[in-house]
Amino acid sequence: MQHSDSVHDSWTYNGQGHLQNAAGIHPTPPESSDGVPGFPSLVGLTEELPTPAPYDLSALQNAMQADYPDSQVMSISTSFHPGAHSSESDLIISSSDGVLFYVHSTIISATSPAAIPTILRFSTIPGTGIEEVGIISIPLNAVLLNIIFHTIYGTSCAQNNPSVDDLIAAVDVLPELGIAPRAIIQPKTPLFTLLLSHAPMRPLDVFAVAAHHDLAELASTASSHLLSFPLFNIDDTMAARIGTSYLKRLFLLHMMRMEEVKMILAQPPALHPIRKDCDFENQKKLSGAWAWGTTCLAWDLRPDLPTQRIRSVFEPLSENLTCTECQQMLKSRIRDAVRRWASIKTHI
Repeated sequence: MQHSDSVHDSWTYNGQGHLQNAAGIHPTPPESSDGVPGFPSLVGLTEELPTPAPYDLSALQNAMQADYPDSQVMSISTSFHPGAHSSESDLIISSSDGVLFYVHSTIISATSPAAIPTILRFSTIPGTGIEEVGIISIPLNAVLLNIIFHTIYGTSCAQNNPSVDDLIAAVDVLPELGIAPRAIIQPKTPLFTLLLSHAPMRPLDVFAVAAHHDLAELASTASSHLLSFPLFNIDDTMAARIGTSYLKRLFLLHMMRMEEVKMILAQPPALHPIRKDCDFENQKKLSGAWAWGTTCLAWDLRPDLPTQRIRSVFEPLSENLTCTECQQMLKSRIRDAVRRWASIKTHI
C-alpha cells in the first residue's frame, strides 16, 4: 500500500489503449457482480453495504494481470494523472524511476518559453512536435519532477513531505529545463514558503540556494537565521556556491551588528542632578556598575546576542545602588539599550 506522501500510484496498461487504476486514486469502485478475490461484490450503490475488506493491492494487481495477461503495471503521479486538471493534458513526462506525469505544454510555456523546447530535446524522436513525441523520459526522479511541476502549476507539494535536500535539488535543476528559478520562486509562492520553513534548521543551505540563484527575498529572510552561525565554518565549496556578492553582504551584516552592540553598551547611564545624599562622587558607582556589566558582556558579544542576556547582566546591578534615582537611571539605560539593540537590522 502506498504511503500518504507517495507521489505516484500503480496503474495497468491493458494493451488496448486504456489505463486502469490499481491503487485507488478514485476511491469508489464501479458497480460489479463479479467478485474479485479479497473484495466483496456491490449489490446496489443505494443499499446499505457491509463494511468492505481492506484493500489488498497485490491481490488486485494479480487479478487484473489475470484478466489482461499482456498488460504492464506502471506508476502515475497522484497529482498529475489523467483527469487531474480541468483541461486534457497534451504532454506525458516519464521520470527516471518510471513515474508518468500528465502535464500541459501551455502552462509550462507560460512559465518559460524555453522550457518546452528544452524538454523536447529529451525525446527519443528528435525534431517532432508535442503531438508526435509520445512519452518523454527525463533523467530526474519522480520526487524532483513532482516538486518542479507543482512549482510550475503554482501548487504546493507539501503533502508529499519532500526533504529540504530534494527541494534544493529541484531548484538547482530548473535551469537545465529552461526555467529560471527567479521566474517562479517568488515570495508567498508554495516552494518559497516550503524552503523558508526549513531555514531555522538548515539556514546555510537555504541561504546558499537562494544566493546561488539570486532569490533575493529568500536569501534576505534566511540570513536572519544565520546570526548565530560562525561564518568561519563556511568552506570554500559553500563560499563558491553562495557567491561573492551575497557572502560579502552576510559578513557585513555580522560585522555591523557587532559594531552596533558595542556602541550601544559603550554609553553609560546618564547622571541625575546632584543631591545632598547623592553627590557626583557617589554617582560614580552607577558608571562603575555599568562598566562592570559591559566587561562581563564583552565575552558574550555576538551578532545574535539575546536582549534577555543584556537584562540579566545589568538589572541585578541596581541592588548595589543605594540611591533610588541612580536605580531609575540604570533601569532607564537598560530599557534604552534593549530597545536600540532590538531595532538593529537582522537580515542582509
